Amino acid sequence: MKYRIIYIIVFIFISGNIYPNTNTYELISIKNLKPKLNISFREALWAITHPFIAPKVHKLTKEAMKTTKEIGENNILSDISGGSLDAFKHSYWMALLSQEIKVSKARKLGKIHEYVNYTSYKRGNNGQDSIASAMDLLNNDAGIKIGKNNKTINRKQLISIVTNNIKNGNMYIISKDIQGNYLDSNNRIIDLTKEKKWHKRKCLISSK
Repeated sequence: MKYRIIYIIVFIFISGNIYPNTNTYELISIKNLKPKLNISFREALWAITHPFIAPKVHKLTKEAMKTTKEIGENNILSDISGGSLDAFKHSYWMALLSQEIKVSKARKLGKIHEYVNYTSYKRGNNGQDSIASAMDLLNNDAGIKIGKNNKTINRKQLISIVTNNIKNGNMYIISKDIQGNYLDSNNRIIDLTKEKKWHKRKCLISSK
């Protein structure tokens, strides 16, 4: 019975998954944004060790993904790969979680996801890098603060607060030109074909 319960918990969590890494959708329309149907060992372990809140996290994650897709489709924010919509994705996800579960658990989950992105990068499985990971963690923290300080507000109000924080420059995006090319700290285009390492010359800037 014990193993059956664990299997059910992991299955529930897998069906929603944690957020996909930032660069997964670089060449995909926001219309196709949806959770992946896979999960890392560390994320599965988190679910197993948090059996009472894993289903809630699953539900909130799916809700945050759906909202992110709607924000992009309505042109409220844009750029799911290192842009303001990416910032919304992470900050709103963490804001939702921080309203419903302990802040420490939400933060741990966000850190696990970024660690998973790093190990996945080392295996050559995704295009994540140190700057994208740093951006995600900073926006996670911003979302946690918003959720923690606004425990009782409704979803519409929460979306508004997160969106306004992004538009007011209180979160982080990766520097790009109008064509979508990544820029270094001197505003020069980065040739990503020569940037194969985890530490790339991308630059974090204010979301304003």
